[in-house]
Amino acid sequence: LPICFWAVPTGSAPGIGEQRVAAMAGQSIEEWYRSLPIITRIGLTTFFGSSALFMIGILNPELITLNWLLVINKFHLWRLITCCFFLGKFSFNFLFQLYFWVTFSSKLENNELMQQPGDYVWFLLIVIVLLCVISLLLAWPVGLPMLGPSLIFAVLYYWSRREPYAELNMMSFAIKGYQFPFVMMMFTLLMGGSIWGDLLGLAAGHVYYFCREIMPQTYGINIISTPGFLARAMVKYQPQAPGAPPPVAPQRPLFQGGGQRLGGN
Repeated sequence: LPICFWAVPTGSAPGIGEQRVAAMAGQSIEEWYRSLPIITRIGLTTFFGSSALFMIGILNPELITLNWLLVINKFHLWRLITCCFFLGKFSFNFLFQLYFWVTFSSKLENNELMQQPGDYVWFLLIVIVLLCVISLLLAWPVGLPMLGPSLIFAVLYYWSRREPYAELNMMSFAIKGYQFPFVMMMFTLLMGGSIWGDLLGLAAGHVYYFCREIMPQTYGINIISTPGFLARAMVKYQPQAPGAPPPVAPQRPLFQGGGQRLGGN
C-alpha cells in the first residue's frame, strides 16, 4: 500500500467527514479502541502485538511466516493464519496499514451483508485460505511469506464492491469507493513499488465477491454461506442496544429440498 497520501472517507453531505474527526478527537484512546467492532479490534491488536513482539526480539518471524513445505511436511498449520496478521517492523508504512485496516475493516464489519460477527469471521477465513493458495502459485513451492498487507487490501477491495459510490477524499481529490483500490495501485507503481501483494489481495477479494454475490444472483448457488456452528459461537459478540434481549443465532436447517408424502405417486 502506498504511504504518500491519506484517504479519508467522507459522508454524502458536506461536513460529515469533519464531524467524525471531531467526534473521535473527543475520545480517549481506550474509548476509541473499545468502540471498534469486535473482529476489527482483535485484528488491530494482533497486527500491533506481532510487530511489537518482533521489535523487542521475542518473536522470530520465521516461526509465523508462510512456508507451505513446513505446513505440509511438518503440519505447521498455524502459519496459514499467522502469516496474514504480521506487518513487519514499525514504520510509517506500518501505521498506514493499520489505518486502512481500522477504517475499512470497521466499515465492512458493520455492512448489512455481515449480519452476524460469524459472517465476518467466515469472510476473513475464506480470504486467508485464498491468499495462501494463490501465493503458492506466485512463489512455488513455499508461497509468499508475509500476507498481512494482502489481507488488508482484500478487505479494502471487498468494501469497495459493497460501497462502490462511497466518497473518499485523497490529496484534496474526491474519488469513489470502486476507484480506490486501483488508485492505490497506481500510486504504488508511480513510487516504484511492487503491486504483486495488492494484486493478490484483489484476486482473493474478487473471488469471494464472485462466490458470495454474483453466483447466488446469477446461478442461484451459494457455496460459502457461514457455517451454523460458527454463527452460534460468535452470536454473543453481536452488538446490541442497552436493555435489548440477547441475540439468537440464526437456525440453519440440516436438510433442504422438497419432501414427498408417503403413499403419494
